[in-house]
Amino acid sequence: MKHLRRAASESGTGSVSTGPSTVLDLKQTAKYVGISKAHLSNVLNGKVNGVPPLRCARIGRRILIKREWADEWLDEMAGKE
Repeated sequence: MKHLRRAASESGTGSVSTGPSTVLDLKQTAKYVGISKAHLSNVLNGKVNGVPPLRCARIGRRILIKREWADEWLDEMAGKE
């Protein structure tokens, strides 16, 4: 356990990572779906015609997106082509 605590403190997060995160922030989601952060913000706010908004959780100023929500959105977008 000592090495796990050290790894957590070195990462600066205070938690132990067990693999790829299932919750992404705006920057991570933009990279994951292959669009810019600015375009993703427009998608989240419903400002892109013909593109459904991506589901997200807003916690204060933070915007968090589950990886499964991004996958569902990508599948929906692939079906529109």
